[in-house]
Amino acid sequence: MSRQEDWREVGGADALDTALPPVQPDGPSWLQPLRTRAALGLAPAVAPAVVFVPIGAALGPAFSNVLNPTALGYLDAVVAVALAVLGVFAGLALALEGPRDRRVFAAASLEAGITLLIVAAAFLVLLGAWGMPLGLPVGLVGVTLGLCASVSSASSTSDVSATHAFAVKIADLDDVLPIVVSGLVVASIGRSLAAPAADIATWAAWTVLLGSAMGLAGWMLFERAHSRAERNVFIAGILALIGGTSSYLGLSPLLAGLVAGVLWVWLPGHADRVVREDLQRVQHPLLVVLLLVAGASCAYSREAVWLSAPLVLFRLTGKLTGGWLATRLQGRLTAGELGLHLVAPGLLGIALALHLLQVVRTPGMTAILTAVVMATLASEALALVLRPSDEARA
Repeated sequence: MSRQEDWREVGGADALDTALPPVQPDGPSWLQPLRTRAALGLAPAVAPAVVFVPIGAALGPAFSNVLNPTALGYLDAVVAVALAVLGVFAGLALALEGPRDRRVFAAASLEAGITLLIVAAAFLVLLGAWGMPLGLPVGLVGVTLGLCASVSSASSTSDVSATHAFAVKIADLDDVLPIVVSGLVVASIGRSLAAPAADIATWAAWTVLLGSAMGLAGWMLFERAHSRAERNVFIAGILALIGGTSSYLGLSPLLAGLVAGVLWVWLPGHADRVVREDLQRVQHPLLVVLLLVAGASCAYSREAVWLSAPLVLFRLTGKLTGGWLATRLQGRLTAGELGLHLVAPGLLGIALALHLLQVVRTPGMTAILTAVVMATLASEALALVLRPSDEARA
């Protein structure tokens, strides 16, 4: 039996799942936008971007100012822990147990890489033609938007077809490449954009070392905990250390969490199952805080509007192209099916943009976060329209 057969989702089932009625294929369509997607194995629940990001925007400085800049500054530590949790989920998904799993991972990385390249290249050309004054290097803007566009999720419906199962695996695994690349970007912009490649690689290596050290320490603690309560404290402490230490050093909590998650999967024992079981109690509250902060950090601007519309178009082009190429590695799916399953962006793109805003607090990066949020909401709506046909899912 594989290590994950007992887990229908990487995050594991939680209490919020049972509170929601199952969405049947012919059930009321209005429930679908109120459910999160299956990216990173997070359980479907009432914590989608389409609800909490607008609430955060309404509470933010641009409107009611309930979440004022001071309050948002205090929440940076919580956001860092939430980013570490997302990274851990991505690492836990890397339980590659055979050649087939490795092929799926290769297909997911290809799909994410193609989307990243298409979006980044398109914006390099577009921004060069527009001459938009974002106050940031054009290359950084293109790569940032490409990273946020390359992540995806699969619809959390009751569809049990082979195509949908494959799409869920791709959605879990296509976040790995963007997280790794974002770690390099954070290592670069956290110091100097003109830093030599050797320095960037060194700081990225420090991120990997930090995640490995924290993961190893957590593994030794989890395996020797005398009670469930003691184990819960250890897990919360390790995640706080990963998020807080990475953020303090100007490194990527996402990448550090990814490394720790991979370590817990492959080390002897059941650390991965222990973490899955206990993180299910905190995953949704942390994601809600992250989405509220992201919404409150947005600011309307002409630049954000001009960036969001082409971002939706370029991302859709990248997903359809990347999905088509990824299916060539499997040779058993109709061209375009996978791309349609991955139109929904999920939450990680917003998390990436928010993290980069924490590193570079400029109006230009605020415009990028706002554009990513607007494009995410538009893509979620687009995913409802571009759902694969019943014949394709059968």
